[in-house]
Amino acid sequence: MLRISLAYKHAKTQFTHAGGPLEFGRGPERGIPRHILHDPSVSGDQLRLEEGPSNRLRLWNLSKRFPVRVSGAEPIDPGMECEVPLPARLTIGETLLLAEAWHPLAEADGLCTVERPFQPGEPLPPSGASNQESVDAATLTRWFEAVLSVQRASVSSGELYQQTAKAVVELIGLDRGIVLLCKNGKREIVACHNQSGGQESLFSQGVVDQVCEGRRTFYQDLSGTAPYASLLELSAVVAAPILNDDGNVAGVVYGTRLLRPGGLSLSIRPLEAKLVQVLATAVQSGLARAESESQASRRRIQFEQFFSPELSNELDRDPSLLEGKEREITIMFSDIRGFSRVSERLAPAETCQFAGEVMDRLTVRVLEYGGVVVSYYGDGMLAMWNAPTNQPQHATLACHAASAMIAELPALDQRWHDRIGVHLGIGIGINTGRALVGNTGSRTKFMYGPQGHAVNLASRVEGATKQMEVPVLLTGSTHAQLQGVLPTRRLCQVRFAGIDGAVELYELHTEAPGPSWLALRDAYESALGHYEQGQFAEACRTLYPLATAKSEKLDFPSLSLVGRCIEYLCNPKKPFDPIVELIRK
Repeated sequence: MLRISLAYKHAKTQFTHAGGPLEFGRGPERGIPRHILHDPSVSGDQLRLEEGPSNRLRLWNLSKRFPVRVSGAEPIDPGMECEVPLPARLTIGETLLLAEAWHPLAEADGLCTVERPFQPGEPLPPSGASNQESVDAATLTRWFEAVLSVQRASVSSGELYQQTAKAVVELIGLDRGIVLLCKNGKREIVACHNQSGGQESLFSQGVVDQVCEGRRTFYQDLSGTAPYASLLELSAVVAAPILNDDGNVAGVVYGTRLLRPGGLSLSIRPLEAKLVQVLATAVQSGLARAESESQASRRRIQFEQFFSPELSNELDRDPSLLEGKEREITIMFSDIRGFSRVSERLAPAETCQFAGEVMDRLTVRVLEYGGVVVSYYGDGMLAMWNAPTNQPQHATLACHAASAMIAELPALDQRWHDRIGVHLGIGIGINTGRALVGNTGSRTKFMYGPQGHAVNLASRVEGATKQMEVPVLLTGSTHAQLQGVLPTRRLCQVRFAGIDGAVELYELHTEAPGPSWLALRDAYESALGHYEQGQFAEACRTLYPLATAKSEKLDFPSLSLVGRCIEYLCNPKKPFDPIVELIRK
């Protein structure tokens, strides 16, 4: 027999099904018993279920459009079927369905049961039950205080379990209280409290089995019914289940009452059994609270590795923001120049100190401008903007962060120059495009970040900074979003190894643009236009003042463009291709 509980918005329904197939949907019954759902987000024919052997449930998704989601298992696609263990929690459209094995237990042989505690998403039990035992206000107050003390207790220290076992004795008045946890098919006693102060902690395996099977509170008068009861001087027992989030039994709160002198037997009243059940529910709430706090702590530790404190707080409130989604983002790759040579000059400990200090300073700048640090790879870093939350100016923020990172170099260079023997430099590549963003790691090792072509291109752009001797390079897609708010120079079109099509590259000028730099930019871009039209001599005449200027450092892009012009002037029959080939990754 099955017990079915349904919850749709504020409407809750509960009924039993004797056996055989049972269908759910908005459409009429067609020869098989059916429960009509008033949820517009389910199909006319949505679900068929049937109780199988070995406490299993067979499920058929009758819909041609909508899946059926199963707690703890893969969704059932339209037209498919599967088998799951009972109890089973399903989601159909916006309707929650709980199916569980139900055995109406008679009060035979002294075995009694009380109403199962209310679970989230299930109908409330009817009020106004008859034959209620009266409780005075002082006793009721004492019960509430004891239950609250259990709820406040710490799970990690074991205080929750010990307080519960103690309450079974001192609150309810039983002679022994025990808390058992069910782990991997075994029952482990985690707390025991005896009225006499002893440590004896025996329990009835049969009663505990009944609790685990029926997932309800049982109490039993053992006098004259259990052969072992007189030997152990037991009069009565009570056991209540501690349920986990899936509705399975995670543990049991167990209490016993002993025979009195002369063999006098005292039973356990229904109200006392219900109070043991309340204590079990308090333990259940404590375990759920502890798990929630543990998950929140793990999330916060993970978030704070990658996100700013403000973003960490937002993600902690809404972890669904981390689910994999395709969206437009701006990606940044950065790399320490000549790190291999630097590491040869430093001891291993100094190399770690050097890389750590540089990365710390660069990371602060990324976070300062709202970026997410995805990962570190050796002497490099990957960061992104516009995920997991929206940042309308994500390309501009990334470029501001790049300028701030370059501004950190003089102080770092002054600190490390004598030890590394070279000037410190970094290369930064930035690209904007669509990518799949989410957990790119595993369930056990979190790694939030992007995947896709846009990420690969950003990595190639960072590599191009070495070949073009420019500290910060942007793609055309990033440049288009800046709308002229930052100083840039169009350098060329390039073709990367492993990347289809040509890519426009721009230099990001990381300082305030003075007259000399503006003149350099205008002359270079004019010469580049002549070059791309095949006017090589005119391009050389425009570039000549730049290539021959007396300066501490000549402009490498200008020299490179002059070299390409001269090559075509010297080989007029060579097919002209304005796109620069960057074959190295």
